[in-house]
Amino acid sequence: MTLLKKLQWSFGILLFFFVLPVIAGQLPFNKQASTPIKQPEDKQVVFAATNLEEQNVLEQTKEPEPDLDPFKVLVLFTHTHEAYEPMVKAVSGKVATSHETVNIMSLKDKIVNHFNVNGLKTDILDVDTMKELQAQGKGYHQSYDVIRPFLSKHLETNNYDLILDLHRDSLKHDLTTISYNGENYAKIAIVVGAEHANYRWNTAYAESLSSTLNAIVPKISKGVISKSGDGVDGRYNQDLAKQMMIIEIGGIGNTEEEVNRTIAVIGKAISKAFVNDSKK
Repeated sequence: MTLLKKLQWSFGILLFFFVLPVIAGQLPFNKQASTPIKQPEDKQVVFAATNLEEQNVLEQTKEPEPDLDPFKVLVLFTHTHEAYEPMVKAVSGKVATSHETVNIMSLKDKIVNHFNVNGLKTDILDVDTMKELQAQGKGYHQSYDVIRPFLSKHLETNNYDLILDLHRDSLKHDLTTISYNGENYAKIAIVVGAEHANYRWNTAYAESLSSTLNAIVPKISKGVISKSGDGVDGRYNQDLAKQMMIIEIGGIGNTEEEVNRTIAVIGKAISKAFVNDSKK
């Protein structure tokens, strides 16, 4: 090989290695290799319902959210032995408006059950006032004074959204009963003492409950009755709490079924007036 050809050969090799990177950089596969590979993003996969039926299934199977602040109700009975004639007669065969065991306080389990169904956390102030009267040698007219220290002490360590003192009226059956959609209900009267500082607060709570009761069963509530003056307590321990009231459920002649229906309506009305509406 002549010197000229050797020079040409050497020059060609040098040119090849010089041009090769430029040519190779234009090739598609090299672009991919030279591009950094992105790591897959850590995304949570979310499956959505494709139709209303699937959405309903998801809603039904979803764990309910815990109610961290339930609506709390305290129920007490200042006149614990007030009774309904039909209930006493069914047990003893006698007609009586007062009984040691078959009385308004004996309905406490029904009250708790009906209230709990409506989302209300319900406590009972389990004090038999009539037995306390006897033990202390005091008269019936001192009932509110006798139960007061029990209620006051309980409220020192417990908070409630509503406090109900349950009674029954002394009127006859025809004046304390209403028919609605083929069923009889014991009428309700709400009583507020007007001789204490919480009077307007108690009245506001009572009027709200009364109107809601009548929205559920028309005319089941006879309204809010204010009491003051000679011959009445005028306070009924409602000075201990702004959200306290007396509820008279029916009268001496109402049956257990009529009273039970009304208790269910009271539970529903409390939930509607003070719980559900406040969440809107």
